[in-house]
Amino acid sequence: MANKKYIFDPESLTYIAVDVSLRAKMKKYLPYVLSGALIGIIVFGVMAFVGYATPVEKLQARQIESMQNKYELLYGRIDEANETLQRLAALDDSLYRTMLGEHALDSQVRQAGTGGTNKYADLENTSTPEEVIASFKKLDDIVAKMNVQEGSYKDLFKKSLVNMDRLQRLPAIIPVANWDLKRIGSGFSPHRYHPILKRWRPHEGIDLIANSGTDIYASADGKVKTVRFSDSFGKMVVIDHGYGLETLYAHMSKQKVKRGQKVKRGEVIGKVGSTGLSGGPHLHYEVHLKGKEVDPVKYFFSDLTPDEYKAVVAQAQSVENTME
Repeated sequence: MANKKYIFDPESLTYIAVDVSLRAKMKKYLPYVLSGALIGIIVFGVMAFVGYATPVEKLQARQIESMQNKYELLYGRIDEANETLQRLAALDDSLYRTMLGEHALDSQVRQAGTGGTNKYADLENTSTPEEVIASFKKLDDIVAKMNVQEGSYKDLFKKSLVNMDRLQRLPAIIPVANWDLKRIGSGFSPHRYHPILKRWRPHEGIDLIANSGTDIYASADGKVKTVRFSDSFGKMVVIDHGYGLETLYAHMSKQKVKRGQKVKRGEVIGKVGSTGLSGGPHLHYEVHLKGKEVDPVKYFFSDLTPDEYKAVVAQAQSVENTME
């Protein structure tokens, strides 16, 4: 019955059964099926590739984007804190420990390892985002390094209390007035060009450019060891500060101290000049530690802020020709 169709015959005024084949049915309905399938494919493509999202999905996307922005801001702040801590550590090693004759902390101690059991296991076993876990790790690393730095400062403070005399005998000031920091000549280097001898040789001090007659100050408390004239250094003075430290002042126009005289930091000991093998008025200044020349700039911590200290170092290292 389902495969038959009836049509009305006007001549006999009756319904006549007509067989409908499967092929005929397919031919009749196939366009509708194909049209429906095509529409379905188009709708699926639009939803999949155009990015249709429900209001809830849109809200979630905005929340995710906001959290990512906050994570990036947090990472930036953590990096800034870490950079500040690194600068403090560098000053501690290069300045404060130098003041007390202490060696720099071992790099492994500075790293302050936080090994052992995995303290983040509980977070990793839950649905905690990786960004949150990474933030905890970075903050814990900074806190560990801060604890090391705090311990270093406490140790140095204790040692400073029993080394006040030694601190007074450290060559901690620039021996000529040079407040704008623009008159720094050649710095300490194993390889500098001598303008008079016309050859490269070690430069074992720092040149401080100043007008003839400018006051020269003792950079620390001590006792005058040498007052003499040298063919190369011209009029020069050497001060013994004790603890293996000596300072040398060369190319003076006048020497205003005598051998054996005790001097205080900041006391005038002579005048800037250009005596000896000199290319112009300046003070050649050296620091000797246990008989060996060391970079004087490392001791300029009383006169300079950290930024000024970096500027002096950069300027001294940039000049290739000495003044002598």
